[in-house]
Amino acid sequence: VDAIPEWVQELVISRLVGQGLLAEGFVNSAVINDYQPGGCIVSHVDPIHIFQRPIVSVSFFSDSALCFGCKFQFKPIRVSEPVLYLPVRRGSVTILSGYAADEITHCIRPQDIKERRAVIILRRTRPDAPRLDTHPLSPAPLPLSPTLLPSERTQKRSHRKADPGAAHRPRVLEMDKEENRLSRVHGRRDYISHDAERDGPTRRVKMRRH
Repeated sequence: VDAIPEWVQELVISRLVGQGLLAEGFVNSAVINDYQPGGCIVSHVDPIHIFQRPIVSVSFFSDSALCFGCKFQFKPIRVSEPVLYLPVRRGSVTILSGYAADEITHCIRPQDIKERRAVIILRRTRPDAPRLDTHPLSPAPLPLSPTLLPSERTQKRSHRKADPGAAHRPRVLEMDKEENRLSRVHGRRDYISHDAERDGPTRRVKMRRH
């Protein structure tokens, strides 16, 4: 973060300290908001865990207003009526603390910016405030895919051992499947060939479950 410009220290901060509005050395953060006609800043509370109180702002160029307790809607932008409407004159100093800073939101509505306006916001960042890491992020290492040793590959593929006699074993034919189905229908494992009864001695065929 850049240091506070010398002209802000000399022309703004030192004069507020001289008037007793700020403690010496309190301000360590200065932000300038430049508003064009119709500009706005939505309802918000300056984060308590980042900025100490009070929050001081100094207005330049034109008159405007600070509104409290508004609700914003967008497309198109619409703003509800404020709980409090505070006129802010050119050259005025606004100090927020207590309920106004912590318990209710504040905003600047588009209808209250009729001419260009600039605001210098003076705050103190807490020493324990969270900060962004300015170091570039190093890419995370890609997970390594496990590499199998040749012996492990063999073990992975050898769960079922080849049967050397499978090639010479008779295969189940469609007729065998039909006979097996008929034997289940009749509730017995043996099938008697009716053609064999007519032509000669009964031929009993032994069926196997497959």
